[in-house]
Amino acid sequence: MERSSGKSVELTSETGTLFVFFTGGIVFLTLIVNGSTTQFILHYLGMDKLSAAKRRILDFTKYEMLNKALEAFGELGDDEELGPVDWPTVKRYISCLNDIEGERVHPHGALESDSNLDPMNLKDIRVRHLNGVQAAYWEMLDEGRISQTTANILMLSVEEAIDLASSEPLCDWRGLKANVHFPNYYKFLQSSIFPPKLITYFTVERLESACYICAAFLRAHRIARQQLHDFIGDSDVASAVINESVVEGEEARKFLEDVNLTYPQVLRVVKTRQATYAVLNHLIEYVQNLEKAGILEEKEMLQLHDAVQTDLKKLLRNPPLVKLPKISNIHPMLGALPSSVSESLSTSTKETMKLRGLTLYKEGAKSNGIWLISNGVVKWKSKMVSTKHSFYPTFTHGSTLGLYEVLTGRPYICDVITDSVIFCIFLEAEKIRSCLKSDPSTEKFLWEESSIFLSKLLLPHIFEKLGMQELRALVADPKRSRMTGPLPQ
Repeated sequence: MERSSGKSVELTSETGTLFVFFTGGIVFLTLIVNGSTTQFILHYLGMDKLSAAKRRILDFTKYEMLNKALEAFGELGDDEELGPVDWPTVKRYISCLNDIEGERVHPHGALESDSNLDPMNLKDIRVRHLNGVQAAYWEMLDEGRISQTTANILMLSVEEAIDLASSEPLCDWRGLKANVHFPNYYKFLQSSIFPPKLITYFTVERLESACYICAAFLRAHRIARQQLHDFIGDSDVASAVINESVVEGEEARKFLEDVNLTYPQVLRVVKTRQATYAVLNHLIEYVQNLEKAGILEEKEMLQLHDAVQTDLKKLLRNPPLVKLPKISNIHPMLGALPSSVSESLSTSTKETMKLRGLTLYKEGAKSNGIWLISNGVVKWKSKMVSTKHSFYPTFTHGSTLGLYEVLTGRPYICDVITDSVIFCIFLEAEKIRSCLKSDPSTEKFLWEESSIFLSKLLLPHIFEKLGMQELRALVADPKRSRMTGPLPQ
């Protein structure tokens, strides 16, 4: 009523006294009444009881504590300066030593088949494993292996997996998938709108972030698996969770393999940064320990500490960057051609990235160009070309595909499919033919290059053991080879 009439409401001293009284009363009742009765009520309702799975883990841990206490006493029982210790007195002060006659009870002592595992046991061990994974992430953050941004993404994935531990196998990788993939920037490499270097820069930046996530994920799960096995040992429940962890890491391992095939420079830089940060942190810890031991004075320790901190700031402000090779070094053939021909081809190259499972060209299709494989792996299959061997050769860095067909004007003789993410260059057939007209001396070299593909295709049992440089030397001078039988014509 007073507000509606425009008058202000003033707090009187009586109102203030009541406010303090009620606030203090609520705090007093909470501490005295609620605080003193909560434990009794929880006990009466049975809400303070541990589940059977947690009780077994607790009993198992108590027995392990006994073993650790005995192990420690064995190391400290006879002191070099002070002599033996009074064992009965030690037992009086350490409660777990009084259970020395107890029997070790494994938390999963009852044999359980994989199809009949206790859901409560599975949930409990999954949560413990994920807690171990999360602890490993914290340690990696402290060591400088991962950034705070990466740590936040990883921690969130663990929290989401813990919520689903009772109903699903380990699934913390699910929360990371959106951040681990080859970016779609590669689609713009053939576009004239954006500079290729700019597209490559953003591609590499995203790949670096994804590699940090994958490496941390695999490392954390490996540490947690080892800790779980060391603590519980062999049991059906622990083995089931450990197997779930191994399966979780398959996609991360595959992604790192693809990056290593396509952009090995990225993995090298990621590892270089981690190693540099780890060494600097180790030096800081070493200097601090010398000061604690009294070997260094505080001023000396601070001077050395500041010197290492300067190097650390240099690393953070100017970290090592990914250096991509020049176009002439991306593929050996371009560097081996005469400079005039190489420069002409380099100006007309189309750099591109292809994802796994894509077809570069199909058997019987018109040969419209050649593919130079810079990084990655491609495989082939053919209805026309048969092999007596159980394996098919793959083609990696330095391979030239489709050149035989372009030189002869024939259709492609096989399907060529990417077996990983690849980085490659496409040269149109007309460009190759125009180079032959302008510089006929390159024809012999190109025929030799094309015969490498055919030789490896038809004689995989021999050429699978040789590198690309050996193949080129062999094709250029077949007499140097000790192989029996001629090269395929």
